[in-house]
Amino acid sequence: MPTVLSLPAQARAEELASSLEGCKVLEISFANGPPMPAIKGGCFRFAILFKAFGGQWNHARKVHVFYDWSAVAASLEAALHRQGDGGGNALQHQDAGFRISAQ
Repeated sequence: MPTVLSLPAQARAEELASSLEGCKVLEISFANGPPMPAIKGGCFRFAILFKAFGGQWNHARKVHVFYDWSAVAASLEAALHRQGDGGGNALQHQDAGFRISAQ
């Protein structure tokens, strides 16, 4: 069950995913664990970027799984930024003093 704090990030992630062709967000349930946010669809070209934001590829379900919705939203924002830049060689994302670089 999503917490009140995750709802804005989840809504933002859904909005961002709709801007990427073939990409969607969903919650994946694993045995004995809470549902986790995931990205599915035609976003495989951003796999390294998703990994930089904490996403883990789940081969069985063909999704990138994240621990929270804010990481999903941040990674999709970076993917849109990269797509808008024509898919340059490097993308740098700064948030709250942290610098994450994916190549």
